[in-house]
Amino acid sequence: MIFKNKKGQALIEFVMLLPIVVFIFFLIIDIGSIMSAKSHLENKTSDIINALEDGKNYDYLVELANKDSTYHIDVLLTYGSDNFVNIELAGKLTLLTPGLNKILNNPYAIKVKRVVPYE
Repeated sequence: MIFKNKKGQALIEFVMLLPIVVFIFFLIIDIGSIMSAKSHLENKTSDIINALEDGKNYDYLVELANKDSTYHIDVLLTYGSDNFVNIELAGKLTLLTPGLNKILNNPYAIKVKRVVPYE
């Protein structure tokens, strides 16, 4: 039997493609959030380097890192014997995309590490 009435075909195609389009939409939002958070941590690292050059203490650096941030940022400073300091900032970002949060672990851990000389 061949049906000549195809009025429902567009609705069926729409219903089949809607979950894929919504998934891609949330995926784009999450990837943008991850990139934005990483850039935010890079900027905070530069601020911390400037504060270290001014001789600020660790408590001030932690406060500076978490100022104007939507999530908590952990600050780890490791002084080496070769006159270098390792600055590591870490934060956790909650993902929105269903399924992606299982692949990348939710909350997603973002880390930035920089090595700078000190005197």
